[in-house]
Order: sequence, then structure tokens, then C-alpha cells
Amino acid sequence: MAEDRKEYNEFWEKKWVANETYWDIGKMQVALKELIEENKFPLPKGNCLVPGCGRGYDAIFFAQQGFKTIGLDVSVSARNAAISLAKQHDILPGLLEFVTDDFYTFEPPASLFQVAYDYTFLSIIKPKDRHLWGQRYAELISPGGYLITLIFPIDFGADDGNIPPFKLNIKMCHEALDMNFTLVYEDTDPPKDPERDSACIMAIWKRVLPLKGSSL
Repeated sequence: MAEDRKEYNEFWEKKWVANETYWDIGKMQVALKELIEENKFPLPKGNCLVPGCGRGYDAIFFAQQGFKTIGLDVSVSARNAAISLAKQHDILPGLLEFVTDDFYTFEPPASLFQVAYDYTFLSIIKPKDRHLWGQRYAELISPGGYLITLIFPIDFGADDGNIPPFKLNIKMCHEALDMNFTLVYEDTDPPKDPERDSACIMAIWKRVLPLKGSSL
């Protein structure tokens, strides 16, 4: 898997260097903003992880809400862009860090994460690796912690192959997560921005004990 990951990670750095970030709509999604600000589902304040954070919109938001946040991305150029954007926002010291590393191998804090947020990150995970995606979240999120998934895209994308985005659905998430998580919240029609109004699902999963099925 390591060689495959290295090549895939380099693919994303090349996209950022070439300014081919067509997935970036210039802001965070309103579904997450309303979920947190309107307290639609109470979440514990603590460590927060945003993998595949790109320019950092979501990571910046979580830090502004008081979560100690790590925005993770394999691209050095993405990290630089996120750091630059964060400087334009008021964020308390110590609440936000951007890290260049691989989701599957980076070292989490000793207390792990109490919250993680996955939006479009799953859509770039090759279908054959989705079980590894679910297992890795189980290793990174502390017992009783939560994984927020804004599942997108649902109505377009590839069903298989090597080129993302890959089409998703809630069943795929259950298959990858149910061994270590329980679905505790689902909104099948969350609010959407005009710039990205395709179908999506907001789902929150609670990390349960014991950790099962390590295969990394």
C-alpha cells in the first residue's frame, strides 16, 4: 500500500502546484456551519481532525468554534495556502495547526481526536481502500468521540477505477464504519450552497468500544 499511497499523494501535490483545484469553491459548506452553530447535534469540545483539508476552510471554522484543530493534507502547497488563509481570520493561539502528512500514517495526539470531519475526503479514497479509511478513523477517534461525514457526491462520480471523485452513498459508509462506529445522526437533505447543490447526506457516527478489525 505504501508505494500506491506515495504515487497518489504526489498526484494531489501536482494538482495544487498547477492550480487545478477545481473542487475548491472558496468557502466551507453551509451544512457544517448550521450543524455546529445551531447545535443540531451536541459535540464535545476537544481535539478535532480535518483530513484532506485543502485550503483549510473547515479547519479554520472548527478552530473558531473552540476546537483544537489539525488540518491535515498530503500537499505542501495546500498547507501553505491554508496557513495563508488562516492569517486572515481571528483564531485564538494554539487552536489551529496545519500538517502535511498521510492520513494513514501520521501520529495523532496522545488523547486522540474527539471530533473528526470528512467532506469530499472519502470521495477521493479508492473504493478498494474504503475499509482502511474506516479503520483508520477508528484508530484516530477516541472512544465516545464522533466522526462527522458530509457524504458527497451521491448523484455523480465514478463507481470504480482510479480517478476521483468516486460516487458515494450511506451504505458504503456503513460498510466501512459499522465495525467501530454507530450512526447517531442523519440528515438526508442538509442545506446546500448554490455553488454545490448536488445531493449529499450529513451523518454523524459515534466511536464505540472495543476497536475491531485492524488491517492497516
